[in-house]
Amino acid sequence: MAGSGVRSDTWLIDRAWDHVHDGLDFLGPPPPEPTSDLAEMLNAVRTGLERFVTRPEIADGRRVDACRLLFDVHNDQSALLARESQRTAHALGHVRKVIEDLLDSATDQIVADIPVRMCRDLSFGRAMISSIRSAVWVPRHLHIESDDSPENNTFLDYVHGAHIPLSHAPLETEIVRTRTSTMTERATNDRRTFKELVAVSRSDGYVAAPIVSRGRTIGILHADRPQGRSEVCAGDLTVVSALGECLSSVLERAKLQERLEISAAHVDRVFGDIVSHLGEAATFPHRRPATAERSVPDLGALPDKAAGAPAFLTPREREVLAHISTGATNAQIARALVISEETVKSHLKQISKKLGTTTRSAAVARFAQLTHQSSIHGA
Repeated sequence: MAGSGVRSDTWLIDRAWDHVHDGLDFLGPPPPEPTSDLAEMLNAVRTGLERFVTRPEIADGRRVDACRLLFDVHNDQSALLARESQRTAHALGHVRKVIEDLLDSATDQIVADIPVRMCRDLSFGRAMISSIRSAVWVPRHLHIESDDSPENNTFLDYVHGAHIPLSHAPLETEIVRTRTSTMTERATNDRRTFKELVAVSRSDGYVAAPIVSRGRTIGILHADRPQGRSEVCAGDLTVVSALGECLSSVLERAKLQERLEISAAHVDRVFGDIVSHLGEAATFPHRRPATAERSVPDLGALPDKAAGAPAFLTPREREVLAHISTGATNAQIARALVISEETVKSHLKQISKKLGTTTRSAAVARFAQLTHQSSIHGA
């Protein structure tokens, strides 16, 4: 089916160019200025034929021939618009798939993946995502689908670490200010483009869309098709604009998730410290008055019958110790108990202090010994 679509497109384009040439021959001099843009040439021929048929001195036979050519041009334009609409609809379906795949990604992963997906899923040759920081355009990641030419290497080297003042790039300034997508079909001749970058990239034309967060443009997507693959069009602008809007929400979600994780880790560390302090306080549930403290022996000096009962370990410390006995690492214990590694380390510190041990294996052995003694005395 894909091959059939390619042949159909080729046939349609060839037929349209034939009608362009027929129209130019019919109209005669002065011909419209020739270009390689099929849509532009069809419009020029159509305009010429429409003017021709309204001239009162034209013979009826010539008028009929002109109307016939107008009909052919109209059909070509309609077919090309239908093809472009189908392609745009198909690409928008891919936009949805790309966004779904990135929903649970971190911001750095999104920045790295989006240009790649724009090329591979949306049929661009090159794609770039940039940040906007204090009126400065900062390229973050550029992907080139075929990067084996010296020109592409030059382009990659140029954007790496670049900081471009927006005052030098009116087109990007317009995107940031209006928060709307735009397109340039003739980047070299467009007064809005940053000519230094256009020269390095050798871009014929490109589309660009803003990434907006809380009403402010925080980034820009750029895409084009270099080396004569095909020019960008209105359908590409629609697709990249839709991607930019969706990406804004995805990045906002990723940033929120990262902030929540940082906050959760902080709360977990604080909570872990509180639990550890409470556990340490629970070691001495009934402290004697200050005047009698001298007669209380040190915990390490208590006979096993008094200190041996493992009840002085908190329930969480016992859970940690149980995992240690299986050979689990701190990271594995943290995942199993849904706490941070810092909290695990805090519990281990308290366990070692209470059991009078310095290693994990010694703590497990000491706990087993105390548990055994406690069961004997309890019996």
